[in-house]
Amino acid sequence: MHKFWKLNDTRSNKLIFIKDNCIYKGNPKQEDLDRLTLRTTDLAFLENLFSIPYQYLTKIENQEGKKEIKLFYGGKSEEELVVDDAQVKREVFEFLKQDIPIFIYTSQLPPALKYAKNQLIALLIVTAIFLWTLYLAIQIESGVNYEIIGKGRPGITEVVLGLAHFGVSKVATGFSVLMVLILLGLKHKMNYPEAEP
Repeated sequence: MHKFWKLNDTRSNKLIFIKDNCIYKGNPKQEDLDRLTLRTTDLAFLENLFSIPYQYLTKIENQEGKKEIKLFYGGKSEEELVVDDAQVKREVFEFLKQDIPIFIYTSQLPPALKYAKNQLIALLIVTAIFLWTLYLAIQIESGVNYEIIGKGRPGITEVVLGLAHFGVSKVATGFSVLMVLILLGLKHKMNYPEAEP
């Protein structure tokens, strides 16, 4: 007995196939997809798909509003089943819940930092560089001259000093644009909906 879902609207995996306590995913040839039915017995094409046996799974995460079901396996490895259709995604997850009864299913909100960590780090780095550059730009506009001694590749100091020469207004404008982009990304990451059980 096997169960499968053909997904024509995604590039990551056009097929999710479950057979003999193993999850297969991938992009088989179109002719294999076309002749695949519940009665199909020639499943040799499965050898070319990525597979995870149930016994390797440690956790399955299905967050509402996201297009993927995350499969955690082994030590810290993870794989995604990308499903654009929310109903099909729910169906795949419900099938896994029924087919792997040893798992404990819970509903919880994932920690915000897990999803927004990269944006927060970028925000801190950009803020620090902005403050340093702004300080140097104010000093340069006040008449202070800076000279870089040494040869070789330019480091962060040379880059910051180079940016400071654009002047206070251009530095403030440039970093404001960067900050807006980072904050929009941060807002997008923080606005995650409640996870499904």
